[in-house]
Amino acid sequence: MDVHDETIDDLIGEGIVIIDGRNEKVSYWLTVSPETGPVLAEGSISGTEQLMRRVRKARKVKLALGDGPVVTLECEGGSGDVQWIKALIG
Repeated sequence: MDVHDETIDDLIGEGIVIIDGRNEKVSYWLTVSPETGPVLAEGSISGTEQLMRRVRKARKVKLALGDGPVVTLECEGGSGDVQWIKALIG
C-alpha cells in the first residue's frame, strides 16, 4: 500500500506497536504527509499510560497499521496515554 499514490488524508484505526519483540494494541490517528520522503505520516498513538512510557523510552519502535504497512516510529512528545509521533518508512 503506497499512501502517497492514493487519495488518503488520514489513517485512523487500531494497530500493533512492536517494542523489543513485544506486541501491544494501540489506537492511531495519523495525517499522511503530502510529500514523498521518509516521513509517511504524523499524528498520535494512544494506549495505556504504562505502554506509552515504554514507547517513549524505547530506542526502536514500530507500528503495524491495521490494514497497511509496518512503519518505524519517531517520538515527538506526549503525556499520559497519548504519544505524538512521526511514522517513517523503513
